[in-house]
Amino acid sequence: MSAETTSILSETTKERIELWLAKFPTDQRRSAVIGALTVAQEQNGGWLSPEIMEAVAEHLRIPAAWVFEVGTFYSLFHLEPVGRHKVAICDNISCML
Repeated sequence: MSAETTSILSETTKERIELWLAKFPTDQRRSAVIGALTVAQEQNGGWLSPEIMEAVAEHLRIPAAWVFEVGTFYSLFHLEPVGRHKVAICDNISCML
């Protein structure tokens, strides 16, 4: 790990990511990506920069592509700064249920 990218994550964030890692077998570190990105997004003011996603990948010791796949796929992750309040509108029957 480079000191530059690992310093992006605060010690609190790293500890919270470690709690997510502890929930999964050691050979399945990829399973903690969603939890780790959620924690990193909270630290970063509600959005994920490429640098913070790379730092998460380095901390999890997995390829950055795996982290970027998850971060860009799920709508709960924001790739640019967003407002403090987020509004979601259901537009299909599954959401409304």
